[in-house]
Amino acid sequence: MSIYGKKYVKFFLLIAFVGMSGCAELSELRNLNRRQAITIRDQSDEIAKLKKHLSSVSDKLKSSEEEMNKLRKLAKSIGEGVTVRDTIEGPVLLFPEKILFDSGMAVIKPGGEKALKKMAEFLSENPSTYIRIDGHTDSDPILRTKHLWDSNHHLSAARSLSVFHFLTKNEHIVEGRIHVAGFGPNRSIATNSTSAGKKENRRVEFLIISTPAALPPRESSLGAEQELELVEEPEEEAAPAEVIPETTETSETSEATEESEEK
Repeated sequence: MSIYGKKYVKFFLLIAFVGMSGCAELSELRNLNRRQAITIRDQSDEIAKLKKHLSSVSDKLKSSEEEMNKLRKLAKSIGEGVTVRDTIEGPVLLFPEKILFDSGMAVIKPGGEKALKKMAEFLSENPSTYIRIDGHTDSDPILRTKHLWDSNHHLSAARSLSVFHFLTKNEHIVEGRIHVAGFGPNRSIATNSTSAGKKENRRVEFLIISTPAALPPRESSLGAEQELELVEEPEEEAAPAEVIPETTETSETSEATEESEEK
């Protein structure tokens, strides 16, 4: 092959190598662009989800603030030391003991009935609202009315039930919208070492529940086949133990013991 032919071959090989390198780089660039496009799409979807979540949280905060304002207005209209607290479980309307009950009793006072009528009006105006009536006491043992209550838990539960019956029977609030609990001295909001603190702890609270908790559907429980799998298989009967005949020494010992007992 001539010198010029060799040069042409080298030049052709060089061109082919450059072309192949360029194709590989182009393919890599295309793959990179594709991955970046997927990343951008995923990030856009995530941003959209975050915006939706933020909007939902913002709406809930607005709704919560509106609800708190309603409760503040209700507390102000009742007066007598009724207050509103925001708790982990939800907003709470707090009634001091003196409004509803005499000390150690669970019979609602006339002034308490008047206050509860306003609570019933609030529930009628907000039909999607549920409540939990929580009875609370101080830590002092019951003395004067111990013939009525076994413990502070008993008293706190009885007071919650009295309020429940008044709202459902007298004010015709649907029973399914009201839950009842008696905590006794277990959820104090002040110290029980002073009379002022004990006075704060003796109270009835109305926990506002926007969406009551519900049990999971029956379909979510174990199916028949799964239940069968969980049934323990009967244990195999153990082989009868080999009877070992008593030795002469044991027999002699037993006879000696019997003689001793007879004596």
